[in-house]
Parts: sequence; structure tokens; C-alpha cells
Amino acid sequence: MKSRDWPRRHKSTLSWQHLSGHDNDTGERWTVIWDTKRKPGTDGRNSAAERYESTALDRARHMLRLGFIVYEIRQPSGLVFLEEAGILQRLGLRAAIAGAGVSG
Repeated sequence: MKSRDWPRRHKSTLSWQHLSGHDNDTGERWTVIWDTKRKPGTDGRNSAAERYESTALDRARHMLRLGFIVYEIRQPSGLVFLEEAGILQRLGLRAAIAGAGVSG
């Protein structure tokens, strides 16, 4: 076998399933504003940036399951997309967290 023949590419490895698409990243990010415990004021709150609305909601869900406070999710424009009560409602967590003192 000649070295130029190795590794051989077979038709099965050239199918569409093995192609990677190009993801055009616009640089815009959704922001999840959260903290480990409830504090007055907005100073010192943490934030997590996500590329898509769906991943921002997934991040919020994960943080709520860890027992963290998720104050809001902001759109890439900076406008508030969902506040705390809206996040709980959207994720279907209102009943589970209502006893934890979250009002809304």
C-alpha cells in the first residue's frame, strides 16, 4: 500500500451526516441575571451570557434547580425579556417554588 492511499476515504464517511455546518455567530447574547442568595439592590449580581433564547432558559432552569435566584433574562438588545415571576411561569416552576417565598 502506498502512503498516499492512506487513510482511505470511503463514501460512507462523505455523507451529509458528517458535514459540519457553519454557524454564523452575530456576537449577540442573551443574559441571565442570577445570584446564589437573595440580596437587596442590583450590585454584585452574577450574569451568564448565552447565544440563544432557548439556552438562556435552559441556564435559568438549571440555576433554579441548584437553588439559586434568577432575577431576569435580558434580550441581546439589553431589554428585559422575562423577570423572576415570568421565568418561573415560563419554566412551569411556579408551584414548586411558591413555597420558597417567591412572590409574583
